Amino acid sequence: MQSRLESTAYPVPQTTPDDATWRELWRGSWVIFTKHLYKFRTNGMEVGGTLGWPLLWVGTFGLGMERVVNVGELGAGSYLAFITPGIIALTALSGAVNSGMTFLEEKIKGLIKEYFVAPIPRMSILLASTGSGMVKTLLQSAIILVVALLFGAQMSGGLIGLGVALVYLFLYVMAFVGFSNGVAARSRSSGGYHMLLFVLNLPLLFLSSALYPLATMPLWMRVLAHLNPTTYAVDGIRQALFGVGELPHLLNLSVLLLFVVACSWFGLRSFRTILEQG
Repeated sequence: MQSRLESTAYPVPQTTPDDATWRELWRGSWVIFTKHLYKFRTNGMEVGGTLGWPLLWVGTFGLGMERVVNVGELGAGSYLAFITPGIIALTALSGAVNSGMTFLEEKIKGLIKEYFVAPIPRMSILLASTGSGMVKTLLQSAIILVVALLFGAQMSGGLIGLGVALVYLFLYVMAFVGFSNGVAARSRSSGGYHMLLFVLNLPLLFLSSALYPLATMPLWMRVLAHLNPTTYAVDGIRQALFGVGELPHLLNLSVLLLFVVACSWFGLRSFRTILEQG
């Protein structure tokens, strides 16, 4: 009887190295991700600072220009509805900048090196930073949309339009979070980081269709607007939410997808430079 039991082979569940690696990658990413969100949730200045500027655009510029702008030329029900996608894009850009700033602060304080010696895959650091930046930015953008609707913007796209707008916003946020993390990885000080992104901030807003239609721009400005990825994100969101647009959906999505690939490659390449250094 005993020999029969000893000879019986029971299968032992085996975990492949790939499964273990993926599990550790997501575990490490989740720990850092929740740490970033907790810091964001408890930092009222970051939340207020990110939302304050776009809310001023909605409450002052959007409503104040209603009687100045010829709404009939815009195709939208109101000027507030026309610029709301642009304000959402501005909020997304500000949130992406804050995401990169979080990464830069951890690098300056030496927390990145502590992550390197922790028993987690190093790529989980970049995944966590990207994921937390995207979640925070999407939440802030949703708040801006709700505020605009409360001020009188009429959304005509319904739930399907809202879903399409989220796709455009997701791509735009993903691209700029990757770009901001890449800039943060290469920056040596917070001053240099903010200066570079501040120089890009206003041109990305004003040299796009965020505040005025492409058809009303002078030729040189229209050319620059077509080179600006913000134009395609704003136009796609505007079509999805308010039924007003000047560019084909396929063009908007194609440009944003290429932009995501380029910015993600830049962020990954910049992160690898940190790995090579230390």
